[in-house]
Amino acid sequence: MVKVATIINTHGLKGECKLYLFTDNVQDRFKKGRKLYIDENNYLTVQSFRMQKGFGYAKFAEVPSIDEAEKLKQTVLWIKEEDLPSLEPGHYYYFELMHCRVLNTQHEDLGEVIDILETGANLVFRIGDENKNFLCPYVPTFIESVDIPNKTIVIKEMEGLR
Repeated sequence: MVKVATIINTHGLKGECKLYLFTDNVQDRFKKGRKLYIDENNYLTVQSFRMQKGFGYAKFAEVPSIDEAEKLKQTVLWIKEEDLPSLEPGHYYYFELMHCRVLNTQHEDLGEVIDILETGANLVFRIGDENKNFLCPYVPTFIESVDIPNKTIVIKEMEGLR
């Protein structure tokens, strides 16, 4: 499952929840009727959703009052991978790229993707481990290939990259 939000507070008396979001496609993730999972067997059904000042506000069918919403503070909400929309070829979800092994064109293991940074112009991978890592832009100049089924990314390593 893929994390989409954390319930951080209540809003109002009718059980609306304030959400810290981990997704950018809020129209799909929080559409009316969408099931967001608390765990494998328990879910909340979106009744309504809106954005305000960078936070999401959701009303769930199973949460009729502020008292019920209070109990959900700090609850993480998940979506099943099979419920995610398909992406165009060459586009990937962050969770698919995270922890991929990174090799250079000589097949030397450089580490794994440990973070993905949004810089505005393009994404940047942090590659390595907790002790030693380097940054690599996610642009065609550097990326040779991405193999999601085998969790590997091959980069064209240029002098001074690491």
